[in-house]
Amino acid sequence: MPKHLLSLAWAALLTITALAYEFQLRLGFTDTDALADYAAARAEGLSGWLNQLTLPLTAGVGGANANFWRPGVMLHYALQRALFEDNARHWQAWDLGLHLSAVAALGLTARALGLSSAAALFAGMIFALHPLGVEIVPAVARSIDILVALFSLGAIAAAGQGRAALTVLLGLCALSFKETALAAMPVALLALFWRSGVRSAAKVAGAWAVGVPLYLVARTSVLSGIGGYYEEERTFTLGRLGAALRAAPWESLFPGFSLSLEPMGEPLRVLGAMVLFFVLLAVAVRRLRDGAPAAALGLLLWGLPVLLYGLTGTYSRRLLYLPTAGLCLTVAEGLVLLAAPGARGLGAVCLGLALSLIPASPLVHEYSDWAENDAVTRSLTTAVAPELAALPPGSVIWVIDRCVWINSEPLRARTFQGKKTLNNCVATYSLQAWADDLFGPGRLTLRALTSTQPEGPLPPPDHSVEDGALVLHRESMRRALTGYAKEAGWTLVREERRSALTPPPAASGQWALIAGGERGALVRLP
Repeated sequence: MPKHLLSLAWAALLTITALAYEFQLRLGFTDTDALADYAAARAEGLSGWLNQLTLPLTAGVGGANANFWRPGVMLHYALQRALFEDNARHWQAWDLGLHLSAVAALGLTARALGLSSAAALFAGMIFALHPLGVEIVPAVARSIDILVALFSLGAIAAAGQGRAALTVLLGLCALSFKETALAAMPVALLALFWRSGVRSAAKVAGAWAVGVPLYLVARTSVLSGIGGYYEEERTFTLGRLGAALRAAPWESLFPGFSLSLEPMGEPLRVLGAMVLFFVLLAVAVRRLRDGAPAAALGLLLWGLPVLLYGLTGTYSRRLLYLPTAGLCLTVAEGLVLLAAPGARGLGAVCLGLALSLIPASPLVHEYSDWAENDAVTRSLTTAVAPELAALPPGSVIWVIDRCVWINSEPLRARTFQGKKTLNNCVATYSLQAWADDLFGPGRLTLRALTSTQPEGPLPPPDHSVEDGALVLHRESMRRALTGYAKEAGWTLVREERRSALTPPPAASGQWALIAGGERGALVRLP
């Protein structure tokens, strides 16, 4: 392909991708952890910036749901806050720019691993407009997944070009953003071995053999232990590994088709995952015999992170950003087989896999769930900020309906459990972090009262006070008390079109914040 046409094609791809994600520029600080990330990003003076290197993720902001040390992430958020303050549009534009950078990095990686310019462009196209990108790109807190992919792909591209020192540096930078970079390091080593031989690969392996343990020592020191996600998810189990291996292939390459019909949904997904794996493995073996490693390394780049997530029990669709980049390499090189006698069947399968993404791609499908979820976030934060600011210091606010369930359309079911595609809560600790940052530490205390709301952000229900209870007049919407509310002594009585929430004596005179629509409701408890 002529160089000027190639440049125009890449410019067109990045422009089309930006237009496909234009909707995210209208969003605020979406998803559960974003408010805490923003609050933790306060860095004043040189000491404040240096302090970011010594803090666990979202440390000191009213609690956290995980115990990780990711210094690159902390510095990244601090930089965004210094540049953009609380302008969510700028944060979203930055994240979109990161996605476009990751697409370009995948193209560079493909070329460095021997793919033609046309195949590299096709790999970038699949990745740029992949439906699973919608799980990550519009979500401020999930830029972590983009950053680790960007630097991991950079390390692999550098290795494919024989640049050992840059491979070491980018690999360690990727590790500072997320532990998944450990799974990308063997891929980079194999790429360097393919390009420069065993001596260069051994040098990089030796450098990482020093750098990674030093990182682990620093992590252990900061976290006072190895750290990790939820307590119950720290156990390595084959069951979780199997669940990840069943779900990840299908969700990476058929995200628009849920197969949620029971009882055949699960067996069909397992069968589909096996068939898919062996087809891609056949592509990888065929291309390795031809001296082209991109398909094999791409398949490995998918498999190692998925194995890591499956073993640790933290697997979810948003973690597939980097693995999906690997699969895009494999599928793109598989398309080369369309011109290869005797292997056109494999090439046709890869073309079919790529085309199957179109119905659910953000290029053609309007994703409204992020906007609806963002409305819930706004109704609990900016929309009620003036009223919260007017409350006396020490006020306690109980949060009602802080979660949103969005029902799917036929071609974009992403959880494969009925029709639900997105269940995203505005975490109470994240709300607390936002309140502490805005109003001062400890001035307001937020607690989760109920946490279920189906089919998007309805306006806050009509409410009244009857017999000492806060009554919400609308269908019950499967509303349920949180565990903390039960322990505090709250009771909930659900009827067909109303829910009666009776506070314990200690909560009398406190406040309830009801999520919903663009504006929530702040109510004094009886």
